[in-house]
Amino acid sequence: MDKKNILTIILGIILIILTILVCLGYTESFDTFCYNLVTFKMNDTWTNIFKVITFLGSTLFIILACLFFFAFFILKGEKSKSFIVSSVVIISTILNNLIKVIIRRKRPLVLALVTEKSFSYPSGHMMASVSLYGILFYLVYKSNLNKKLKIFLECFLIILPILIGISRIYLGAHFASDILGAALTSLILLLIATNLIAKKNWL
Repeated sequence: MDKKNILTIILGIILIILTILVCLGYTESFDTFCYNLVTFKMNDTWTNIFKVITFLGSTLFIILACLFFFAFFILKGEKSKSFIVSSVVIISTILNNLIKVIIRRKRPLVLALVTEKSFSYPSGHMMASVSLYGILFYLVYKSNLNKKLKIFLECFLIILPILIGISRIYLGAHFASDILGAALTSLILLLIATNLIAKKNWL
């Protein structure tokens, strides 16, 4: 068994344990600690910054980004990349909605700076952003771009989903455990996808 498969299994076990803890209500202390930590210096400036950051993981932005990269790779004659990006994001969205309906966790009872109507676990913004920016990270990593540019893009594609996750907690849209569960789910999806891409030699 290779390292990717081992890591996928480990992350899967952690995700199952976390989900059980969420369902039993055992993550309350962790969620409260993270919310207090993130909102310690809450003010209008940070609120506006996080509203901009959270938009980068919104349904509208993710759809627009997917359409952009789909067209970009098609025009470059790299149809496999356009298929890979869109497939990962679509599967991530389906998984997110399925898990939300099964778990049916209500949103946090804190100061909500954005309005959300769906269930809370796992975070849709976080799953979509980790899936999209994660698969783009993989494509950049496998590309022949200039080394300095690759490092810059890779760092950006790692930091952005983290900031989006923090923004969802700060804005009162999600518990920290929602963010963690979403990140784990998307990371597992990415590991499976990249493993399949490598085996099928799609790049």
